[in-house]
Amino acid sequence: MEEQVCTIEQMEKLKELGINISKASMHFLYMPTAESIMRGVYEVDKEPSVFVSRKGMNHEHPTFTFQDILELLPYTFDGYYLKIYRSINMYYFIYESINKEDEVIQKGDTPILAAYNMLVYIAENEWLNN
Repeated sequence: MEEQVCTIEQMEKLKELGINISKASMHFLYMPTAESIMRGVYEVDKEPSVFVSRKGMNHEHPTFTFQDILELLPYTFDGYYLKIYRSINMYYFIYESINKEDEVIQKGDTPILAAYNMLVYIAENEWLNN
């Protein structure tokens, strides 16, 4: 599942960049261990599980899916348009200028990592309109 959603750390970075993460369609939740349920003590798993988010609920650890990030990335802005490519083992998100003289490339070994890298880049450069 980790290749299908952003990590908690990635979501913290997006939040720091001012990206509205309230519309994340998934969330992480630390589940109680079976042992803690049987003994009646509070103990949670070391790794969180991923669940579909419910609208209107405040989830402690929201996370974006690939689709969530695609919906945040503008298709066009200021004379640039988005292109997505895949090579044998790499994914590329490219904003290319209409006159093809300039481009911004972000890549990753998974589609969500490439999309996340581009989202961070355009947020850091204030190209993202929340």
